[in-house]
Amino acid sequence: MEITRKRKLDTNTDTDGNLDLLSNLPRHIIDCILNRLPIHDAVRTSVLSRKWRGNLATLQHLDFGYPFYRTIRNAAENKGYYYKDHELKHEYERIITKILCLHQGPLLKVTLYIRKFDSGIRRIPDTNLWIRLLSRNNIKELILHYDELEPHSLPPRCFFSCLEYLTHLQLRNLVLLPPPDFNGFRNLIALEFVKVKFKDNVFECFLCGSPLLQKLILDNCSGIDPFKVSAPNLESFELYAKRTRETICFDNVPKLVDVTIDTREMLVDHFARSCPLLEFLASLPKVTRLSTNGEFLEFLAGDNLPLELPTTLEGLKYLILDDLDFANFDEISCAVCLIRNAPNLKQLEIWACTTSSRAITKWGYMAAESPFGCTLDKLRVVKIGCIAGFKPELELVQFLLVNSPFLEKIYIEPDYSLRENKVALDMMMELIGCYRTSPRVDIILDT
Repeated sequence: MEITRKRKLDTNTDTDGNLDLLSNLPRHIIDCILNRLPIHDAVRTSVLSRKWRGNLATLQHLDFGYPFYRTIRNAAENKGYYYKDHELKHEYERIITKILCLHQGPLLKVTLYIRKFDSGIRRIPDTNLWIRLLSRNNIKELILHYDELEPHSLPPRCFFSCLEYLTHLQLRNLVLLPPPDFNGFRNLIALEFVKVKFKDNVFECFLCGSPLLQKLILDNCSGIDPFKVSAPNLESFELYAKRTRETICFDNVPKLVDVTIDTREMLVDHFARSCPLLEFLASLPKVTRLSTNGEFLEFLAGDNLPLELPTTLEGLKYLILDDLDFANFDEISCAVCLIRNAPNLKQLEIWACTTSSRAITKWGYMAAESPFGCTLDKLRVVKIGCIAGFKPELELVQFLLVNSPFLEKIYIEPDYSLRENKVALDMMMELIGCYRTSPRVDIILDT
C-alpha cells in the first residue's frame, strides 16, 4: 500500500505555492512604505496580506493634514445625497478618534488639520481628546494647523500639560495664551510659529521654557514685543515678517550660526537712529550664514553707516541678499559694508529688484582712491539674479572681480521680463572687458 503524505504549505508561500514577497518583507521596510503613504491608502494595504492588517495600528507617522480632510470631504460628497456640514464634522472626528484610540506603540510625528465647520453647536472637533490620546504615545513631533480661512483659535488647554516629550512643534494660525502654570516644553529642539498671535508677551516664556531649542522659525506672527531672542542652544533662526514695528534683539545666542530675516513694509521710525548694523552684528558673534532682504538692510543702515566696521565678520561664509534695490543707496551701502567686512566669505548670492536707476550715474564701487579697499581671498562663487543692466549693478560685479583674486565662477541671471535678451548681450559685452584679479574666473550667463 502506497502511503502518501500531504505537503505542508511553506509559510513563505501563498496558496498556489508561489513565494509571497509582500508578507515576508522586513518590518522596517513595511513601516518605511506605509509612512510614505496617505493614511487612506495605508488602510487599503491591509488587503495585500494578512500580516499587513495590523500595521496601521503601529504606524509612527500619522498625517491628518488638509489632504486627509479633503479625502473625507470628497468621499462624503460622492455618496449621492446632500451631506450636511455637521455630518462631515462627525465623520471627520470619528475617523481620526478611532485611529488614535486603536494606535499602539510610540508615535514620532502627527499632523492635525483643524477646521471650523459651518453648523452644529460645537463647530470645532474635539481636539482635547486628540491631544490626550497623543500624549499616551509620547509623541515627538506635532503639527497643529488651524484653518487659515477662519479666525484664530485657541489650542486646547491640555496642549500645554500633556505633551512633555515633544521635540518638534509647529503651530499655525492660532492665538497662543498658555496657563499661568505653564513651564514650557523642556525637550523641544525645533519650534515653528506660522501666523500665531501671542498674548501677554508669552513669546519669551516659550523660549525660556525650551532650554534645548536649536531651531526657531517665526512666519508672520504678532504680539511679540519686545522682540528679544534669548536661547543658549539656538543654532538656526528664521524670521518672515510683514508690516511690523518691532525691532529684533538677540541676546545670549552663542551658538547661533544660521540666520534668515525677511521683512516687508517695516514700520520703523527712520529718524534719530544711529547704526543698528553694528548692534545687530555684535549680537551674532558666531554667524556663518546670513540671509536677508533689501528692506532689512535699509533699516540696518540707519543714519550713519561706516564703510569699515570696528570688527570684521570672521565667521561669515555664506551671504544671501534678496530683493536688493540697486537704486536705494541705503540698501546698497549696507550690502557693500557686509561684503567688505567678511574676509572669509565663500559664497555670495544676490537677487535684485531694481526697476529704475533714478538718474544715478555713478556709485563709486570702483573708485581707486577709496581708503577702504578689501581683498576677498576666500570668495569662490557669486550668483547675481534678476539684474536689469543698470550701472550700479554692473559696478558691483566689477567690484567683486577686482577684489576677489581666487574667484572661480560668477553666475549672471538677467531679468528678461524688462528688456528681453538685449540686457544679457549688453551686460556680457561690458563684463568681458572688465579687469579681474582672478585668472581662472568664469563669467556664466545663466539663462
